[in-house]
Amino acid sequence: MRPIPIFDTNVFGDVQRGKISQADWNYLLRHRPGRGWPLSQVTALELLAGVHFAGSADFLNVRHRIELAYKLSNGRILNDPRFLLCKEVLRIPFPSDKVPPASSVISMYMDFVRRAETLEHLLSGRVPYKGKFVRVKSTSVLAHLMDGPKKQWAAQVEELADENHPAWRQHFKETGRRLPLEMRQALEPRSAWQERRPAFVKALLEWLGASTGAEVIAELCTRLDAVLEFTIFVAREFLLRNYSLEKHHSDVFDQFQLQYLAFDRFIIVSGDPDLSIRTQQCSQVHRIMSFYQFLGSL
Repeated sequence: MRPIPIFDTNVFGDVQRGKISQADWNYLLRHRPGRGWPLSQVTALELLAGVHFAGSADFLNVRHRIELAYKLSNGRILNDPRFLLCKEVLRIPFPSDKVPPASSVISMYMDFVRRAETLEHLLSGRVPYKGKFVRVKSTSVLAHLMDGPKKQWAAQVEELADENHPAWRQHFKETGRRLPLEMRQALEPRSAWQERRPAFVKALLEWLGASTGAEVIAELCTRLDAVLEFTIFVAREFLLRNYSLEKHHSDVFDQFQLQYLAFDRFIIVSGDPDLSIRTQQCSQVHRIMSFYQFLGSL
């Protein structure tokens, strides 16, 4: 069975800017399956969040990217990768107090946006939809869909810092560095981070309310290899080189996107070369492709 491509948000931006030609995009559309390739929840939510942050001035560009994505996928959205982990690997229900947005709701919002002529049109209740008119009361609802994952990602990175040096916040205020020199030197080798992989997986399993047995942790360490490599890269940069979570807020989307690689049927198609660089030492890096690498495989 052919792998299912998950297209990063930047791919649709590359089409809009002409970095991917219309001829090549049309070639891709001719080779997609009849039902289209579903979007990941990550990509769909990031596109929708763009409506809020773009405002009126850039609405048409955001709408164009959403239209491209909607047509490629026929409006189909994959479940949250953690939901898939619970269903297909852990065989447990997803925690009822942490249920992610329904795929049908996300698809509906995308459909609203792509039909709107302007942002004001979207907010005023004049968007035709299934025989009636609909509106989005506030674009902040679109941005808030990713607030939880962003906060969780920041907390996760800071928790790793706490484990290494609980006083890193005070040290940063006093010196501009999060760790003393000797600690930075000890954590510079990648080998110093490998033993932390099971702890990361255990924390995820606890969050999901799943068993934390050694066999389960070992399986997820393999399935989430790219996620762990990416997380370690960011944690090292955060502790050793004053990496700013605020300036790299989109990293949360990358980390969540990589969770789909836990399933052999998925590959990621991305216009961001940093994604491959940050995961270059993982066993799944060959399943992260550029647009033209994927196009050449069709």
